[in-house]
Amino acid sequence: MMFHSLFSSIDLPEAAGSLAARSRVGARRACAAMAAALVALALAGATGCAAPASDSSNQTGADAASQQASMSVNVVVDTSAVEGAPVSYDAPVTLDEGASAFDALQATGLSVNVTESSYGSYVSAVEGLAAGDHGDMSGWMYEVNGAEAQVAASAYVLSKGDSVRWYYTVS
Repeated sequence: MMFHSLFSSIDLPEAAGSLAARSRVGARRACAAMAAALVALALAGATGCAAPASDSSNQTGADAASQQASMSVNVVVDTSAVEGAPVSYDAPVTLDEGASAFDALQATGLSVNVTESSYGSYVSAVEGLAAGDHGDMSGWMYEVNGAEAQVAASAYVLSKGDSVRWYYTVS
């Protein structure tokens, strides 16, 4: 009964109509504001606007992202096990930090053929010299800093100054 007496002075149909009208106006305003915000964001992206990076160099976020830290590693490709040593390479390459031994080989610019497996990328040929060309046990292997790696080259993460030696073995 208290409930009925509390709301008896309100004309519910009129209040509902007024609320619905205000809701439509509010919804239209909210949609218009959302559309304006989306247009502003799209224009900011198209003109390259970005928030400043948090460091003191005052670079924009886009500039900082484009300047990935790099490192230098030395890469040697050795085919001395094959008469005439058809492939030879010995020079430093520049890679992004976090690059793999496989990335280092690709950075040489030599032609590389790869076979993917559940273990990672297997280098099956370099400059046309392929696994199996010189016997059943011939193929490509690699070592880092003089130690034979125990993982696929695509999984071996290099460090600045590492030396990667890719070599063709016949046994």
